[in-house]
Amino acid sequence: MLLLEPFWVYSSVALCVACGRKELLKVEDIWGNRFFSGIMVMIAGVFVPVENWILHRHAAWETTFIVRNVSDSTLIALASLLHILIALTGYWLSMHLLRKYGEDAVIKSTMWAFSVFFTSQGLFYDSLMYSGTYDEYHAGVEKTFVSFFYTDRFFDAYIIFFLLYGPVFYYLAISWNSGYSTEERNTFIWKLVNEVVLHAAAIFGAYFFVCGAGVLPAKFGLYRLLPMLLMHFVSHGLVVLPLLLSSTKERED
Repeated sequence: MLLLEPFWVYSSVALCVACGRKELLKVEDIWGNRFFSGIMVMIAGVFVPVENWILHRHAAWETTFIVRNVSDSTLIALASLLHILIALTGYWLSMHLLRKYGEDAVIKSTMWAFSVFFTSQGLFYDSLMYSGTYDEYHAGVEKTFVSFFYTDRFFDAYIIFFLLYGPVFYYLAISWNSGYSTEERNTFIWKLVNEVVLHAAAIFGAYFFVCGAGVLPAKFGLYRLLPMLLMHFVSHGLVVLPLLLSSTKERED
């Protein structure tokens, strides 16, 4: 989903920076270090090629049904450039936050980007997770939230993507978050979990309020809280919980 991918690129880059917080605070050149190299391998070497493949196969869905298909390489080239620019900008911004305001600022920006990415898919599932074709979408044919999980676009964009991108992302995050004491590791993870809960309270509370006030179109009912909750908590769990695998000083000793 090109519309939301900037949030995913930034959040995954910033989380890696947060995981490598102690070492990154020591580096003199933010561009000439193994952390920046690892992040660029993750984005330019894995994320961009996989996303280009998904864009080529599911152009209508990736562009929120603006185009039917990709007839040439222009859109793919622009998408690739956009992702790399966001990764570079996101790395610089997260490093700036880390050095000037500390790890908490990086964590907050990271988790808000994740929250926007995950929760928006549930809120706007009738477009961002639409299971129908380009013609069905523009004809107004309604599809259920659950039907998306039986499509090839779900298999390609979520399962295949996770299998290819996940190992690199988890390797960087887990290895860079290793070497701390058990207390330091658990405190870091608790900060992430705390942000997830606070964001849920803020987002779902605000949505409940605006629904009750009747300021949204009729299709935005309270029933959308279910896909929002599912996407918010399950997706965040897949990001945060694997960090418990980070080795600690006690374990290494």
